[in-house]
Amino acid sequence: MATALPGIIMITAGVAFYLLAIYWNTHRPQHSGSGEGALTVHQLIAHVEAERRQRERTGRHRLREPGPQPPPSTPDAPPPLELHHRAHEALRHL
Repeated sequence: MATALPGIIMITAGVAFYLLAIYWNTHRPQHSGSGEGALTVHQLIAHVEAERRQRERTGRHRLREPGPQPPPSTPDAPPPLELHHRAHEALRHL
């Protein structure tokens, strides 16, 4: 009987450790202890609401019509000749 006692103690300790580990993982809140600077759900909601309110604000810039858009240039089209002359004059003065 004395030779089986250490084995029984080790098996009992192993089962107790296993049960403690399972209990610890299932009843612990997730994402706890995330550290300084971590945002909570309430802070994220407040941030999104502040951005939404900022986008809804109206001001003078909203009253102006957008200016005419320049025509899109195609990569195959050469630059205007005037641009060549200006670049040539600038390089000559160097």
